[in-house]
Order: sequence, then C-alpha cells, then structure tokens
Amino acid sequence: MAKANGNGNGHIIKGKGGTLWMHRSYNNVEKNPDIDKFRTFFQKVHVKEDDLAAIAGLSTSTVKNMFGGKTRDPRSSTFQKMAKSLGCEYVLQETKPVNYEKEIPKAKEERKSYMVMLQTKREKANTKSK
Repeated sequence: MAKANGNGNGHIIKGKGGTLWMHRSYNNVEKNPDIDKFRTFFQKVHVKEDDLAAIAGLSTSTVKNMFGGKTRDPRSSTFQKMAKSLGCEYVLQETKPVNYEKEIPKAKEERKSYMVMLQTKREKANTKSK
C-alpha cells in the first residue's frame, strides 16, 4: 500500500516502485479541491441542496454526498452540470506553461518504472497463487 511521503500535502508516493507517475498531473488529496469551491459558491446563492440538484439534473444524494464529504472525487460531468445550474462555467484554464521537452522524457521514465512495478507485482501474485 502506498504511504504518504510525510510532507503534509497529501501526495501519495511509493519508493522506487513507480507509483509517483500516477500522480504527476494531479495533487491527489483527500478530496477534489473543486468540491470546496462549489460548496462556497453554493452557500452564497442560498438555495437548498435539493433545489440545486433539481436545477442541475442530478440526484439530491449526489449533491448531499459531495458537500457532505462522502463523495471524494465526483465526475467531471457532475461539476459541469452544477456549474451551469449556478450560472457559471467549469473550464480548462492554463495556469502555467509546461516545458514539454523536459517533462515528456521524465514522465515516460516514471511510467516505465510504474509498469515494471506492476509486472513484478503480478508475477509475485501468480507465483503465490500456484
């Protein structure tokens, strides 16, 4: 099982096994940080969760579970529907340029290490089951 690296920011990192590759582009914390953004905006408009769900075309339990903490990573379509129902857009926005010449080789090497780790894990599991 992957362990937190102890730096307090929630990254899940596992030694040389290659698990880091899976978390390159997303800070995998306890929950999607967009949930808090939506909850804050939702609280400003003063509507009930049931009313927001109806306007967004979602079930009430989807909205309650998201704001209540049960759902940790809602679908993108859920965010899209909620944003539209709140009169907003849920958009992809460039925040910083990426140096692809540097990042692509690094990511491919991390992915390669991850695939080797998975293969080793599968082989060990197959050996134990025989």
